[in-house]
Amino acid sequence: MDENGLGETMRDAPTAIDLRQAAGILEITWINKELRRYGVRQLRCECGCAGCVDERTGVRTLEVSAVPDNIGITNIELVGNYAIRFVFSDGHDTGIYSWDRLYEMPKVK
Repeated sequence: MDENGLGETMRDAPTAIDLRQAAGILEITWINKELRRYGVRQLRCECGCAGCVDERTGVRTLEVSAVPDNIGITNIELVGNYAIRFVFSDGHDTGIYSWDRLYEMPKVK
């Protein structure tokens, strides 16, 4: 609960976001100094937008096998103070990744 008793607190925004395009890795440094790496393809496959996941059933509709191994990120946009949006090289740009969701995602080893 937050200090007002209104629900969960949101994770603070990262201190750094670094796209390693050639390696297909997005590096995020969190406020606690923890560095996490995420695969660009992993991020695309984990998109939770209505075009990738059925809104009623929660079933993934994105054909993950159709996402190229070499998919890239062409743009990164902040969404308020709580999330980020990626524009992928396949043109997909409707997924919003909250800081909480990103922090909970499995990181690349």
